[in-house]
Amino acid sequence: MKTANLAWGLSLAGFIPFVILAAGLYLIGASNELFVSLFDIFKVWSALILSFLGGIRWGFAIAHEPLENRNLLISVIPTILAWFVLLLPDAYTILALLVLFCLHGVWDSFYINEGKVAPWFGKIRIALTFLVAASHIIVLFAIA
Repeated sequence: MKTANLAWGLSLAGFIPFVILAAGLYLIGASNELFVSLFDIFKVWSALILSFLGGIRWGFAIAHEPLENRNLLISVIPTILAWFVLLLPDAYTILALLVLFCLHGVWDSFYINEGKVAPWFGKIRIALTFLVAASHIIVLFAIA
């Protein structure tokens, strides 16, 4: 299997919890007794994936010679912010995660446009940024 195909498959598999949880939250409504548990699972999954994206950037930074110190330092910020936003009130948590995913997508786009990673990675990041952002918007409607 080609690396790009495997990466697409794994990326889409990582998106499945977003879509299932967002749809579930929207469909069952905030008055359902499962809502709080599903919401907690959604926001923790979201924070974990945001942290994972920072780890990807860490990997890119250490793969280049000379070492990309600036990118290495910045790559830990998504993990720190993902942890921090879990402490915010629910609506702010989802809104902050939405903004952070979009900002990370923009940051990755600049890196991709510099030609530092394979073009297929850029397609994955753009597609998944939109999909993950949409799932966060659905959750915002679910908690409104």
